[in-house]
Amino acid sequence: MLISDYHMHSNFSPDSKEKLENIVKRAKELGLKEIAITDHLDLKKSYESEKEFSLDLNTYVKTIQELKEKNKKDLDIKVGLEFGIQKHLCREGNELLKKYPFDFIISSVHSIDNQFIDLPDIWEGKTRDEMHLKYFLEVLECVKNFSNYSVHGHLDFITRYGGVDKKGKMNYKNYQEIIDEIFKILISNGKGIEINTSGIRYMENRFYPCDDLVKRYFELGGEIVTIGSDSHKAEDLGKDFKRAYEFLESIGVKYISSFNQMNVDFIKIK
Repeated sequence: MLISDYHMHSNFSPDSKEKLENIVKRAKELGLKEIAITDHLDLKKSYESEKEFSLDLNTYVKTIQELKEKNKKDLDIKVGLEFGIQKHLCREGNELLKKYPFDFIISSVHSIDNQFIDLPDIWEGKTRDEMHLKYFLEVLECVKNFSNYSVHGHLDFITRYGGVDKKGKMNYKNYQEIIDEIFKILISNGKGIEINTSGIRYMENRFYPCDDLVKRYFELGGEIVTIGSDSHKAEDLGKDFKRAYEFLESIGVKYISSFNQMNVDFIKIK
């Protein structure tokens, strides 16, 4: 049984064309109990990119609230957001997001030094390990200074990028102290992580973050975890969730998290 999908994008995101009604229809077909619509907002575009993940929050929130009310009898729709945090935007992000009645916010690092990490130029002249170190240091600064979110998104997804000689590889031992510090801050601040199943669709055959990092989060005392497909098409909702449930149960985790008005609750996996 599928419980919830807490990471998905509609045509409010510039990288998706999916209609909200198609997402709702697919969620009901799958028997999902909860979904969080988490469209993209990045406050500043990368200075070397034409990408701009802007979002009219007033229109967006009103639309999701109306969708939530319309479907409340058979699907619990969360007013969510994926906020692309950067270390120099923490104060601005905190001030902006508290103005809106969100149920759930994913904080995701998509950029390093104001450049999107999928841009080839940012990797030029740098080793894979140098870039991975810069990425985790960026995440660390963000979790130290940004507070208005629920879970940190797709930690370690930087392995998707860097070209054929750098993508798909990471020496986690090089960054273990930094990752532990990230997790300890998350835990002490009552924040969680997500298991993002899109890594399987992106041919990495794993979740973001990898199994060992999920285990480490729980070893350090973490409790809050959501599962998200990171779908940009309705057909990808709930993809590979059975594998995620089985993995969590294999490491002794019996609950996933549910959010309402930024407050966390827990739902048994079985």
